[in-house]
Amino acid sequence: MSGFESMDQFSEGSKINASKNQQDEGKMFIGGLSWDTSKKDLTEYLSRFGEVVDCTIKTDPVTGRSRGFGFVLFRDAMSVDKVLETKEHKLDGKLIDPKRAKALQGKEPPKKVFVGGLSPDTTEEQIKDYFGGFGDIENIELPMDTKTNERRGFCFITYTDEEPVKKLLESRYHQIGSGKCEIKVAQPKELYRQQQQQQKGGRGASNGRAGGRGRGRGGMHCKGRPCTVLFQKPLGLTGNL
Repeated sequence: MSGFESMDQFSEGSKINASKNQQDEGKMFIGGLSWDTSKKDLTEYLSRFGEVVDCTIKTDPVTGRSRGFGFVLFRDAMSVDKVLETKEHKLDGKLIDPKRAKALQGKEPPKKVFVGGLSPDTTEEQIKDYFGGFGDIENIELPMDTKTNERRGFCFITYTDEEPVKKLLESRYHQIGSGKCEIKVAQPKELYRQQQQQQKGGRGASNGRAGGRGRGRGGMHCKGRPCTVLFQKPLGLTGNL
């Protein structure tokens, strides 16, 4: 049975995703792929080094086009060594770049969420009551528009641990006050800066970011203990920290 035939027994990427937080010696990252290279093409090429039990090519969620890289899982870790022993790999007219895939270890569990689409008439008390129902809140950030001095249509909630975030993300949208809000994990500052640099050609990567400095602190209590409410300078509407 070929590697490609054996892969029909499970959904694409399922085995790869199942071990993304664990070191799997049979897993490889494949970079430099042609946009025309398919999952079948990649599997058939790498099957010469050993049995491929899973393969996925990452695509743009909007256009559906290949992003030029993917992941492959071999049944035997020795197959990875065979791939790496070969100096050059060429597929569909392009030199591809296979590497050992690294587990996503050492990443701190997300404790902060971005809340988009927040209605301006939603009170601080409503925000605190709703999100406090999922767990202990460490602080609530309510960005302000410096021109109008009014609250902006989003906020950030930081919990004391990651469990409330998991509960919140079970549903993408939540009814808070009179509006339906979208919940996302707040992105790290480093990633935010990278995105700003890409969008603005490296100019002012941290414009409009308060870096945690508030314009005032409320005396709200979360779950029977004090929590901080920060009124910040404007932040981009992208779910970033």
